[in-house]
Amino acid sequence: MRSILSWSLAVLLLAAAGGCADRPPQTRSAVDRTYFFNGRVVRGDGTPPIRNASLLVENGVIVQLGADDAIATPEGARQVDLGGRTIMPLLVSLHVHLGYLDGRSFAAEHYSRASVLADLQRHAYHGVGAVAVLGSDADDTAFRIRAEQVDGTLTGYARIFTAGRGITAAGGWPTVLPALKDAPIQVTSEADARAAVERLGALDVDLVKIWVDDDGGRLPKLAPNLYAAVIDEAHRRDLKVVAHVFYLDDARRLVEAGIDGLVHSIRDRDVDQPLIDAMRERNVYYVPTLVAHETAFSYADAPAWVGEPTMRATVAAPVIEWLTSDAFLSEAAANPALEALRRQYATAQRNLKVLSDAGVTIGLGTDSGTANRFPGYMEHRELELMVAAGMTSTQAITAATRNGIAFLARGRAGGLGAGSRADFMVLDGDPIADITTTRRILEVSHAATYLDRTHMAVRLPGP
Repeated sequence: MRSILSWSLAVLLLAAAGGCADRPPQTRSAVDRTYFFNGRVVRGDGTPPIRNASLLVENGVIVQLGADDAIATPEGARQVDLGGRTIMPLLVSLHVHLGYLDGRSFAAEHYSRASVLADLQRHAYHGVGAVAVLGSDADDTAFRIRAEQVDGTLTGYARIFTAGRGITAAGGWPTVLPALKDAPIQVTSEADARAAVERLGALDVDLVKIWVDDDGGRLPKLAPNLYAAVIDEAHRRDLKVVAHVFYLDDARRLVEAGIDGLVHSIRDRDVDQPLIDAMRERNVYYVPTLVAHETAFSYADAPAWVGEPTMRATVAAPVIEWLTSDAFLSEAAANPALEALRRQYATAQRNLKVLSDAGVTIGLGTDSGTANRFPGYMEHRELELMVAAGMTSTQAITAATRNGIAFLARGRAGGLGAGSRADFMVLDGDPIADITTTRRILEVSHAATYLDRTHMAVRLPGP
């Protein structure tokens, strides 16, 4: 489908050409003022959509937003008739990894500036405006990219926030994964833990990531006194700390120690009221990463979403052919942990529903960029799974937009409104009625820089 802006804007300037990851193809409006009308606006703040809505963008900022009959048509502005389509904010993913996934291969050898930028471009293509990389940025690549985004020399990509290197126990998770074995900082004492945070603080990380997981009793787990030291030292430096978790008991102790976010689902038991109350009172974020847990078993079921058109836009045909091959399906079905993983996922679904209903702040994250979890696309699958678990579409979108911005960009309001950046996507349909509509993207705007999605070279290579 042709760009709706190309239907309505008379002049577009091509800001870059070709598919080079450093210079993503994008188009910019030739005028500073654009007036969108006759559409639906989902603001991302939990309020009902504005129907028959208009918004005026000036110099990358929304200056007016409201019902069509409440906003006078501005003189001299370029006009875009949305034709009943929907504008909603860009997504924010609070748990990703970048640069390691190349087709079927998840490996440290793939990590480079080019591979990180390619993943950021895939996220941007799918309407993800910002991502938090949790613990796998082992060198200064992410920090250099972040600096270029901040000073405006690198545009057209999802904005990167990074925890740098995560912190784990000596020999703890994820050091047993070949791709990530050298990424974490391994600590054995409280002094080590504080020194690790000091090193991360010197790099100006956006947040701190810890792993608290023994891989089913097979690995050493970061001890409570060590993660308490991490949290204390990070908070002294005004840094938030998020934790990879599995067990309910660990979640309880982490919340008591002052953790700011849990970035996987609790999967061993149903959450209880004391934890719910503590998380709500301390505003501890819960990022369930349902898609990470689902893909641990669901490929064995040959799910219908594998190979759907939106996925094919950023995943090469040979990868999809492998995921649907008899060899892969047989291998997935032979996993002896399959039924346990299904039970754990059911627990994750229940816990998300209970925590959301209780008023705990939910964020969106996916663990995308790891094996068979594809950047950008999986963020939309996560929205679908959140709704399937019992959240409303409005709640899921709020988690994926306003809540994510609030966690990463302190003091910046999330959602669309007068004064907010023009970071939004135009959808062909209503995501409140059908959450899968978020995949039907017609336009992506980063502060009124409109990505030329037709010519973006974002497809993940084949094997």
